[in-house]
Amino acid sequence: MAGSFINGALRNTAARCFSTTSCMLGKFPKNFDTSMGACGPLVDGADYTFLDGRSTPLRVGQRRRAQEQREVSAKVIQLLQETKFATERHARLQLEKQQKRQEIIESKLKAKGHKLLNKETSN
Repeated sequence: MAGSFINGALRNTAARCFSTTSCMLGKFPKNFDTSMGACGPLVDGADYTFLDGRSTPLRVGQRRRAQEQREVSAKVIQLLQETKFATERHARLQLEKQQKRQEIIESKLKAKGHKLLNKETSN
């Protein structure tokens, strides 16, 4: 045992060792994940400014978020166009169905008797 007895109690004299190799080997992430929609000057802003007033270049995270927003907006536009097409197609099919039904009704119901004679004389 790596201990000693002092006044009848066991005292642990073994040293605890802490390893720092995981930090040195880069096993921990070096940046924070801002996928929770974080924005603001600390996330979006540059770490420096030019004294002559030039704008600072976009950072990697800013470019990535801008690209993601472009992709999402393109997908939204595509889905809106598909929805618009589907609703217009449904309305057009309903109209065609109604017109077909009206044509069938008009072909079945014909004027008879005195109504037929009145119709022919008026033409």
